[in-house]
Amino acid sequence: MLGAVVLCGAGVWFARSASPEPAPAPAPAAQVADDAGDARATTSFDGPLVHRRAAVAVHTVAGADPRHVARELRSAATGAGVGALTESTFAVFSADLLGYLVPELTVVLPEGATVVEAEAFMRDHRPADVGFYVVEPVLVHDLTFAVVPAAGVAPAAVRDAEDREGVLSDSLNHYETTVQRAGLTVRYFGAILSDGQVLAVREAMARAAHVTPERVGVEAGEPGPGVDLSNGTPDLEDAPHRHG
Repeated sequence: MLGAVVLCGAGVWFARSASPEPAPAPAPAAQVADDAGDARATTSFDGPLVHRRAAVAVHTVAGADPRHVARELRSAATGAGVGALTESTFAVFSADLLGYLVPELTVVLPEGATVVEAEAFMRDHRPADVGFYVVEPVLVHDLTFAVVPAAGVAPAAVRDAEDREGVLSDSLNHYETTVQRAGLTVRYFGAILSDGQVLAVREAMARAAHVTPERVGVEAGEPGPGVDLSNGTPDLEDAPHRHG
């Protein structure tokens, strides 16, 4: 069940620059304090924030450059009409898969692409530097944090303070910050975050923006109903498909 946090659209906030501070959020639901190590984190930030995707774990041949392989795959996906591939950390995969392979490269197919389609794409467009690969359905967090700083605090200064502190890097590993006239957003796409990690990011952004954590919004990075995790992780149906 989606945590009761600020879910005001960042675009709405920033469009109303005459009123730069959003209304206070309701008190958040009880946090799930689960940083689960190698297992998938437990989170109350589910629903539209969590999506089922098809992902490919790539093991490259000796001496290959994973960045070059990633460029080849992105180009092939565009040419084949698959759509944009998103790189992610290997943490999106199941513990069973990671017991078999820790990939040098992880790519996630667009929303709606199936494991069968991912397999077909890799079969037809496999770069020469790919030694073998595994295709698996995964759950990803696709969410955006947004904040309007306190009066007199520039959004660019908030970004710089966040980067210096390093909490976002520690909690998210990879993220994209967008500075706008009235505020800034931080986009995260990757393995499921625990409530503790989400709270750490909100607190770090709040410190940098000189506001309270309740004023840091958390919203879906893309439309759609997403995946309800209130009854646990759903059966993702497909077993990993391994190809040498």
